[in-house]
Amino acid sequence: MKEEKTIAVAVETPSTSRYSACLLFSANALARAITAIGDEEFGRFGICYSHAYMLCEVVDQPGITPSELSETLCLTPSTITRLVEKLEQKRLVRRESEGKKTLIYPTEEGESIQPEIAAAWDRVSERYSQVLGETDVCQLTQQIFKASKALGDGI
Repeated sequence: MKEEKTIAVAVETPSTSRYSACLLFSANALARAITAIGDEEFGRFGICYSHAYMLCEVVDQPGITPSELSETLCLTPSTITRLVEKLEQKRLVRRESEGKKTLIYPTEEGESIQPEIAAAWDRVSERYSQVLGETDVCQLTQQIFKASKALGDGI
C-alpha cells in the first residue's frame, strides 16, 4: 500500500493561515515580513539589505575575496558576483586582480556610507524588538540560524 505524505495544517483563526503549522510556509512568511523592513530601511539610501551585509564585510576586511564573502554571507559565488557588480555600479566597492585572485575593496564613498548602514541596522533591530521583544528576537535569531545550518548541511 502506498504511503501518503501530508503537510501539517493548523486550525485557522483570523490571525493564522491553514498552513501556519508548516515550517516552509511560516519561514517564508517571516522572511517576507523581515525583508520588507530591511528593504524600507536600506532603501532610504539606495541599497538593499544584501548589499549592506556585503559592504560591511568589505569595509571591515578590505581586500576580501569573493569566496570569503560567499562563506561569510552563506551565499553562492554567482550571487556574490551579482552583488559585487551592483555595488561597483553604485561606486561603493572596486575589484582588483592579484594574479588569479580577485580582491574587493571599499571605495571612499563605500566607507562614507558605513554610518548610515549602521544606523539602518539599529532601526531594523529596534523595529523587530518593538514587536517581538529584544530577548525573543535574539533567541529566535539563534534558533533560525542553527536550523538553517543544520538543514543546509544536509543538502
